[in-house]
Amino acid sequence: MELEDLLFEKDGDVGVITLNRPDRMNAMSGAMTSGMLNLVRELREDDDVKVIVLTGTGRAFCTGADVGGLARTTGANSDAPAPPPSVRLPHPEDGAQVVFAKCDKPIIGAINGFAVGAGFGLALAPDIRIASSAAQFGVVQTKRGRRPDGGLNFQLPRIVGVQKALELMWTGEMIDAQEALRLGLVLRVVEHDDLMKETLALAHRIAKGPSVAQALAKRMVYKTMFPEDALIAAAEMEYYTGLVINATEDAKEGVRAFMEKREPVFKGR
Repeated sequence: MELEDLLFEKDGDVGVITLNRPDRMNAMSGAMTSGMLNLVRELREDDDVKVIVLTGTGRAFCTGADVGGLARTTGANSDAPAPPPSVRLPHPEDGAQVVFAKCDKPIIGAINGFAVGAGFGLALAPDIRIASSAAQFGVVQTKRGRRPDGGLNFQLPRIVGVQKALELMWTGEMIDAQEALRLGLVLRVVEHDDLMKETLALAHRIAKGPSVAQALAKRMVYKTMFPEDALIAAAEMEYYTGLVINATEDAKEGVRAFMEKREPVFKGR
């Protein structure tokens, strides 16, 4: 399949997906997102791939949605009201959290740099995560007048607890790799230049194991800790709250201020 702003290679029985839009800090376009998810779906059925690794090129793992797309969604480039919301019903299974959870194969995130906004949510979608010492994480959406997305509403409180999750969501505070390790957001932190070597070493170690037992272990954990109906309910809530926030003046102001490199002035409406 043709991949837009993505790279894919096989390292033996490990499939490596790389977000490849370094000039935009790996901000995700619609085509890039759908391409990544379709690739994971294909690899789920590929018997030659035992483990999947997800990483990024450049200084960022992923910085979330492309700001240009947000500007169009909120109408931030004009004084006109935000575009009317789409009337299509949400498709929760389009999200990385659900697609990754439904893939029985182990998925490892190699977090090479900034993982912010929905990119932070994407970083939490793999089963386990290894972070570069240069990695940083942040729920920056609220700083732009938006609500957390990318599956953060589901994953973050389950990992760090409700209080810490809300603090990160409300303040937009950035945390470094060592703090992410302390909070349990990543499995380990390695030197930046060793990230892929260490990640692939773990991936190949896992790939040598009994794949059926591994798949069942993942399925049991996810059925218990991350039941599908809860994942889908969270995705639906994210979709509908997005319709609400996109219609606010604060969302428009937040995106506009970001594009103009200034502090936003929020009005609470």
